Amino acid sequence: MAIISSPRRTVSDIKTHSGRGSRDHEVYRDYFQVGALELERWRRAKEREVASLRVASIDSRIAEIDKEKELLLANAAAACAMTNNKGGSSSVVSQQSSGHKIKY
Repeated sequence: MAIISSPRRTVSDIKTHSGRGSRDHEVYRDYFQVGALELERWRRAKEREVASLRVASIDSRIAEIDKEKELLLANAAAACAMTNNKGGSSSVVSQQSSGHKIKY
């Protein structure tokens, strides 16, 4: 049997070109990054547009609520004024029940 003079080869002995390239020659990575940034910018712009529409919708609803509130308060004030005018001209006193009367 012959004596083996060289050591056995393993995975770490395989020669590759990995890690030898410089980032200067990989321009495609920069273009890919630019494309990814453009997509993110587009998504953020859409997000802003949707949020602006939502805020506008909320503002319009608040304005509707204020108008409806003013209308209801005006109607209530008119009803109170009408009741007070009727009560002042006639001297009719309404009788209220004094609660339950129990006889023992």
